[in-house]
Amino acid sequence: MRLLLIVIDGMAFHVVEKIRNKLPTINELISKGYFGKLESVFPSLTPIALASLVTGNTPKVNGVTAPKIFVKDKPLSNELSAYSSDPLKTDPLWVYLSKNGYNTLVTSSPQALPDKWNMENSALFDPYKSKMKKCSDGRVISEGENKVLGKVWLVERSSNKFYVAIPSPNGDKIIELEKNEWSLPITVKGKCGKEEFNAITILHARENDIYISPIAFDNKRWGNKPQLMERIWNEISTVYGMIMDGDHVSLHKDIITFEEYMETVKRTFTFFYNYTKYLLDNVKWDFALTYLPVVDNVQHLLYGLDDEKAWEYIVQSYLMADEFIKMHLDYADLVIVASDHGIEKVKKKVFINKLLEKINVLSLNEKDEIDWSRTKAYYGGGGQIRINLKGREDRGIVSLKEFPKLVRYIVRNLENITDGDEKIFTSIYASESPAPDREGDIKIGGIKDYYGVSSAVKKDMEVIEDVIPYKMNSGEHGYFRKNDLYGIIIAKYKQLELNRTETIQQAKIIDIAPTILKLFNINNIKMEGRPILKLLEPYESSRRIY
Repeated sequence: MRLLLIVIDGMAFHVVEKIRNKLPTINELISKGYFGKLESVFPSLTPIALASLVTGNTPKVNGVTAPKIFVKDKPLSNELSAYSSDPLKTDPLWVYLSKNGYNTLVTSSPQALPDKWNMENSALFDPYKSKMKKCSDGRVISEGENKVLGKVWLVERSSNKFYVAIPSPNGDKIIELEKNEWSLPITVKGKCGKEEFNAITILHARENDIYISPIAFDNKRWGNKPQLMERIWNEISTVYGMIMDGDHVSLHKDIITFEEYMETVKRTFTFFYNYTKYLLDNVKWDFALTYLPVVDNVQHLLYGLDDEKAWEYIVQSYLMADEFIKMHLDYADLVIVASDHGIEKVKKKVFINKLLEKINVLSLNEKDEIDWSRTKAYYGGGGQIRINLKGREDRGIVSLKEFPKLVRYIVRNLENITDGDEKIFTSIYASESPAPDREGDIKIGGIKDYYGVSSAVKKDMEVIEDVIPYKMNSGEHGYFRKNDLYGIIIAKYKQLELNRTETIQQAKIIDIAPTILKLFNINNIKMEGRPILKLLEPYESSRRIY
């Protein structure tokens, strides 16, 4: 049997129920297959939820408890990242499948790399690792000389045309663009830190300047199959570009317009569609996990806006996902579509690190960066605030004697955050003694409806800010335990068409991995999740077909 697990980031159960008649592929799968609500874990944030999906275990057991994972003897500035296999304490399902002789393929998953398992029959990729910190953000260049990736880009303008001289792998190259024109993907040469790489970007000529889309690097860090990575780079990345999310960072910074943002979302879809198809066609696999981020991209930005235009864009993102799913259907005997969480509306954003800065326990330097040598506490996401404790954190500055007093001080200030008469946080947990690895000393357990939380911090921001429509995120997930907690599960056997929808009830995201292992007759793995019996019944009764 061949089995495909398609992960659609952020596809919400309540939204699918509302618009399924507009989604031809999804509606057909639901009508003749299996469909249900899929309960995520808490907090229902993408890397945390996907770690639970692939391991069959909750965050406390699998080790991925927050976006930044605090452990002893590491500084707060450089904790373990949830977007890595490093913090995993239990193995993901592709490890068990590969050990049992099955060929596995992962096209994109936060915990796929680095490949610490090193099994020949397991092809692991995470294209997001082609982005490099401080080098991949979108930017703008104007007439004259511009420094990009340590190289000079020369821009000249004549009437309605721009001419851009860029350093490419084969020497300088001239790109000619009409005003309002988007370029084809272009390969450039440049430095990130001390390393020099080839990179991919796309240009957009505007009224007075040129936008450079987020840059992906041929750094050989985004997969465990070097020769195949080279082919993907040459046959996919250079042809379709390698944009992997709508460029919300540039939108928030006023670098691009909403229309440009939506163009980066479309190009994200184009990359993932063609990249995924290429891998399905060119890798030997029995089990494959694929991924698409565009629904989450659009919902984050627009879901909280109460206007018809925003809703139409959200439906468009679901239609992209519908097309992505359709592409998969002829590849496998069983297709399972799952999502990691849902979505809820937010009207205001709470910046917790800004509060910590305001009460003088977090410090910013003149570059608007955190000064870790003077920072006593930090919010790293996932509801966790960690004290910069001597003897626990590398370069910690808070003494054990000061610890309980500091915790009480921070908790009191969190409790006093109000907007009107009501408190923002519905539950806060703290301990008088320092937390162990992977936990915060202060934990935010819930937040009032319509308020999102962020770890961002700058000097020129407030602790609470109104969401600016079409610029700031108006949809969030993670802490509400409402519609944001529930994604979807859809399953369809290729050779089995039902006369009606078979409803899957009480399914949890941790049930996906044990279900898949059971379908491959791997039964001796201890996981917190339990196989979804309804999906096992048709396979058990007609196993000879596969």
